[in-house]
Amino acid sequence: MLKTLIKKELKRVFSDRRLVFSSFILPAVAIAMMYSIMGTLISSMSSDIKQHIPQIYIQNAPEDFKSYISDINNDEYKAIFIDAKTDVEAIKEEIYNGQKELLVVFDSDFSEKLSGYKDTNILPQISTYYNPTEDYSDRARNRIFMTIADDYEKRIIGERLGSIEFVNAFDIDRDNEDGVLADERKTAGKSLSMIVPMLMTILLFAGAMGIGMDTIAGEKERGTMATMLVTPVKREIIALGKVISLAIVAIISAASSIVGVIISLPASSGMFNGGSGETLDVTALQFSVEQFIQLFLILISMVLIFVGVICLISIIAKNVKEAGTYVAPIYMIIMVLAVTSGFSQGEHKFWEFMIPVFGSITAMKSLFLFELTWGNALISSGVGLLVGGILIKVITAMFNSEKIMLSS
Repeated sequence: MLKTLIKKELKRVFSDRRLVFSSFILPAVAIAMMYSIMGTLISSMSSDIKQHIPQIYIQNAPEDFKSYISDINNDEYKAIFIDAKTDVEAIKEEIYNGQKELLVVFDSDFSEKLSGYKDTNILPQISTYYNPTEDYSDRARNRIFMTIADDYEKRIIGERLGSIEFVNAFDIDRDNEDGVLADERKTAGKSLSMIVPMLMTILLFAGAMGIGMDTIAGEKERGTMATMLVTPVKREIIALGKVISLAIVAIISAASSIVGVIISLPASSGMFNGGSGETLDVTALQFSVEQFIQLFLILISMVLIFVGVICLISIIAKNVKEAGTYVAPIYMIIMVLAVTSGFSQGEHKFWEFMIPVFGSITAMKSLFLFELTWGNALISSGVGLLVGGILIKVITAMFNSEKIMLSS
């Protein structure tokens, strides 16, 4: 009888073409398109900033600095030297408006202060004017000119000491080609460990929420629940049929969304890499059968909690609208837990895996980092199954209450 009820619930969902499209097909397509577009735009923006050649206006530059710039002959920027009579206020205004990138002004007596450094305690100054809200201007100042100024300063100190070699007391990793000791799998999984567990959690709950409220609250509102309850089938069986069918639907809905994420990875990898523009090496993520089993247990335990909570709320609510009102704050809490756990740092404590939902997200994060032990996996999934079992027990008890189930 339980099998028949599950088939009936699944047939009700999958026979509705609009529901199938909105719950399974549309999320995958929308996520794939959205992530691909976002990743492409972020990578394009990062590449555009790197390829842009900013113009650096330099006033009162000493001759040795001009010679230094000429010797470098760097194609990352274009240095424009202006004399002391040039109106820099106009340049500042254009920087403010995002039309120019950077203005550098040397003290008028910069060279004199440099040569007389033994007789004064006041260092000569180089003033920079830039617009941090403009990417081109920010990069021109922080990534280009600061590097130039640092190297120029080292040359001056080297001349004072007799050789530029005296400026550096040691080198770091000059001949050390094997300095990176990270696991390739862990390196590839680091970015995904922050995003995918969070997405899977939110998508699992959203998938269960979208259909779950209609499964019980909707039938109560339409009056079909009362008809079902007067049949000879035990109410515990009806409750289990609702829970199991909803869990299956939630997993399929989340899986379709995850497929969308996977499809978008070639284009969205720049987004996962923080806009670096580098391609995420997904091929390095070689999960074992053991890890897939761990992931399956974690997801099942999490789905059981989500389905239990949504069914419980649907039983209490008199209609779908009321159920949606009750579910909304729970959804917000799930999102907060997903974000908090996804971006947590450091080694996870034993007790963290014992917190329902939070522990499951933490376990998924550890799994993508290839750090999840069977002990922690069993703890997080065991707690989830225990909480889910308690919720199902409460749900079956509520199904036996005429006052609750037949309220309208």
